[in-house]
Amino acid sequence: MIDTDRTTVLRRRFLEATGAIGSLAVAGCSQLDSSDDPNPTQENERDGTETGDDPSPAVSVREDVTYAVRDAGEMKLDLYVPERTETDGEPPLVVYVHGGGWVFGTRKNAPDLERYAAEWGCAMASVSYRLAVVPDDADFPTDGIADNPTPRGVFPDQIVDVKAAIRWLRANADEYGFDPDSVAAWGASAGGHLAALAGTLEDIESLPGDAYPDTAVAKDVAPDQSGAVQAVVDWYGISDILELPSQPGGLESFLLGGDVSENQDKARRASPTTYVDPETPPFLVMHGREDQVVSIQQSRLLLESLQTAGVGVTMYELHELGHVFDAESERTAMAQLTAEPRPAQTVTATAHLESGGETDDLFGSVPPAGPDAIDRFLERTIA
Repeated sequence: MIDTDRTTVLRRRFLEATGAIGSLAVAGCSQLDSSDDPNPTQENERDGTETGDDPSPAVSVREDVTYAVRDAGEMKLDLYVPERTETDGEPPLVVYVHGGGWVFGTRKNAPDLERYAAEWGCAMASVSYRLAVVPDDADFPTDGIADNPTPRGVFPDQIVDVKAAIRWLRANADEYGFDPDSVAAWGASAGGHLAALAGTLEDIESLPGDAYPDTAVAKDVAPDQSGAVQAVVDWYGISDILELPSQPGGLESFLLGGDVSENQDKARRASPTTYVDPETPPFLVMHGREDQVVSIQQSRLLLESLQTAGVGVTMYELHELGHVFDAESERTAMAQLTAEPRPAQTVTATAHLESGGETDDLFGSVPPAGPDAIDRFLERTIA
């Protein structure tokens, strides 16, 4: 028997934690996609400027860039590229994937990517992906769904879009000014799941197995480019759908197009841990121990899988923090990590060392969870 009261409470808690219900504006940013503009343009461009004594470089900002056209609509991304001198070289690229239980949110629900592009010296792209379809007869709150203009589809549409965005960005790297050979994926919650899947699944052709037809993963965007990434930052993402608590009609059922119990092979093919091997790129994982939406056990399963394969991984467990690190949304989550006093945390780090290599520079000093830790990880892996 399904505990409907508990299911309703968990759904409501998830929606509140992800900012999908409640105020539609957080930190002055609308949850709605910029494509709600009644007079949208193919691509909006503006130049970031330095303010005060901030030594960070200016950042070129391009919003609403279409990277793919699906039957359900256009898929877009926003791009932030720090300006460089001729001697600086091209910056690496970080692709951000937003959360929202695969059914909510837009690419605007992201940390301050313009700021981190300047501070970390990385180009940053926040990408849209087709959100999951919520059946009309589902017993599920509709807040934040009807007014979300993002196109929708059933898995593997979500990872197909993320991989397409990565390939498109590589194909257009010369135009926008970043290094196509140095790409990391960063995501939170459902976006953490997709970022981890983008890292463990080298390219989309490896996904189908017997669960999906090859046509479901057709590479119709920049097919000659690689969809692989060289590093992954995973914030409280799901790593093994089969290990989630049994919950018929849950968010994962919307992702898969049916209950997990009836789609176990699909769930396995949609799980990052399925594809971990010694060639998987290094991971940085951050997760709150008190997360009641995505259990920290999901990140521990990923950690174990990566360690077993000999993949470099650093995991931060934030002792008293919950989903989104107890922030209102992904836009403000980083502030929870840097608040004073800093949250109690446990760090587990494993590195892959080639035969004959030196251990001195594998980690160096490990900063607490937050932007410095991510910056250090990106410097080590893609800079």
